[in-house]
Amino acid sequence: MSSSKSGSAEPSAGGRGIFIALIPWIVFTVLASHATLKIGSLVALGAAIVIAVPGIRAGRPKLLEVGAVVTFVGFVVVAFLADGSTAHWVARYARGIAALILSLISFASLFFTPFTEQYAREKVPEQYWGSPKFKAINRKLTTMWACIFAAMVPFHVIAGTLNTKAGNIVFNWAIPLGLVYWGIKRSSAPAESDIASVRKVA
Repeated sequence: MSSSKSGSAEPSAGGRGIFIALIPWIVFTVLASHATLKIGSLVALGAAIVIAVPGIRAGRPKLLEVGAVVTFVGFVVVAFLADGSTAHWVARYARGIAALILSLISFASLFFTPFTEQYAREKVPEQYWGSPKFKAINRKLTTMWACIFAAMVPFHVIAGTLNTKAGNIVFNWAIPLGLVYWGIKRSSAPAESDIASVRKVA
């Protein structure tokens, strides 16, 4: 299905935008654990800035992207100014901290504009953005992703506590990736029919 956009819509990656916005978080959790907290924080901040700039320039900043910039500025400060033991602890639990912050950003967006709605607008014409159906779909999807991010936290904490190769594979990778895969399936399967239903009832 080809995307329909209003003339003022910014260029985007459409439905892939959410996953592109998650790249800095993924980069951070990998590098902070396998390289250093300083490298992970700096690279993630650079990626977050690159991803956030187009939306900011277009006057349509996205909460997930701006939140990433703010978050990784904080991590950079900790990485370079905190003492060695604190930096080591943050690196050990980096995945859990990142997942917690993502969850908080997602839940917070429900009080304003659900973060998935900002990306869904790239696929749905502006005339439908105020539709109750469109709003309901995105509140549901945002809540789902917020819960998925929150569900990852205890598994990442367990991995950090165990600090073993097996624990890392199971709790830092297998289970979280399974949760993400489930979320992607839940998000993408009904997407076409949801967009069509928005157009019908709006």
